[in-house]
Amino acid sequence: MTLTDVVKTAFGNLGRHKVRTILSAVGVTVGILTIVTMVSLGIGVQREMINNFKSIGLETLTIRPKTEEQTAFTQFGEPRRTKIISPALVEEIRTMDQVVDVIPRIYLPYSMNVVLDVGGKNEKVRRISDPTNESPTGPFEPPVELVAGRQITWDEQGQIVLSEDLLENLEKDDEELVGQPVKLVLYAPRGESQAFSFTVAGVASGQWGVVIGLADQLAMKKWWYNDPDLLQTQGYDALTVKTRSLNDATQVLDKLEEIGFEVRSLKAVMDMANRGIIILQTMLGSVGGLALLVASIGIANTMIMAVYERTREIGILKAVGAAPRQIRALFMLEATLIGLLGGVIGTIGGWLLGLGLNRLILLILAWQHIDFPPTKFFAVSWWLVVLALAFATAVGLLAGLYPAARAARLDPLEALRYE
Repeated sequence: MTLTDVVKTAFGNLGRHKVRTILSAVGVTVGILTIVTMVSLGIGVQREMINNFKSIGLETLTIRPKTEEQTAFTQFGEPRRTKIISPALVEEIRTMDQVVDVIPRIYLPYSMNVVLDVGGKNEKVRRISDPTNESPTGPFEPPVELVAGRQITWDEQGQIVLSEDLLENLEKDDEELVGQPVKLVLYAPRGESQAFSFTVAGVASGQWGVVIGLADQLAMKKWWYNDPDLLQTQGYDALTVKTRSLNDATQVLDKLEEIGFEVRSLKAVMDMANRGIIILQTMLGSVGGLALLVASIGIANTMIMAVYERTREIGILKAVGAAPRQIRALFMLEATLIGLLGGVIGTIGGWLLGLGLNRLILLILAWQHIDFPPTKFFAVSWWLVVLALAFATAVGLLAGLYPAARAARLDPLEALRYE
């Protein structure tokens, strides 16, 4: 009995019992489908996350002032800063060989009551953003599109970019407003108000508020806290440092941490997020692993029943010269083919299910009027396909070990007398 005979016999036996073969493969199909769907979700989310981090730059560091530990007395306010980011420190960091650019940041309090005054018509401003972000709505959001004028830089003063929704409420035209004067009016809890004059540099799409430069943000914060020496006493709220390479970022991070500042690296955040995704993938994939365990029992049961049904056939094969190892190989091959069949169907099904779920998620987001860029939440990579097929084949092979060994041990005479 040659290898070709073994393969032909295995395919023939599976073909004679199509329904039983398919039912045995269903368990493997469900398990592989679950694993492919869940793992492809992790791959897709991970790819999007890495691309977003890379678009910002892994060489970027964020420095924050050193503060006292939060206590019961400071939990409703900002803790006192023990080490501030002074203008002198900014210049010192700029002189480092590894540093390409340094951008100071001022954060305005969310409780600040700000109104946009355009020719006597007022509209409340929800948010005042930093022009250094490509997207005022957040670092991982797509950049806004200008509909008129231009974007401003962080060191410009007296210039402002408005979101389109503000002008819709004010019934103002985008093009006509560019170059025109407007005011941001602050209303303090102490009952005072102060107007800050700007010239409209541009109008952008979306619903996010306004963008102004660092100097204007600092002036507004000084007035809000009634502290003209705010920069000397409190310093900047944060500092963005862009280095030449990832290795340079690590060196600068170590130096600044030695001084006593809180430094955050996008690479550290990305590594932490990656670990979380791996844990999530493992947990979700274990559901598919449980289904495969049940499937392996089903395959083993099918092959054991096949041994009983084909006892006389096994006796005949041995009588005509088939060796025990060939009998063992025949049954192991049949079990392996069942696992492979389930793996192929499960992999294709997982890929199709991922495409459907990805489309469904985007439709739900659109239905909820959530502006979200086209994203592949589910991504099936070549290594996932290979791994899924290998895993399914291995499940079938392992499930067939005992039935194959049982078939190989049958005595030819007893097998021939079997009724």
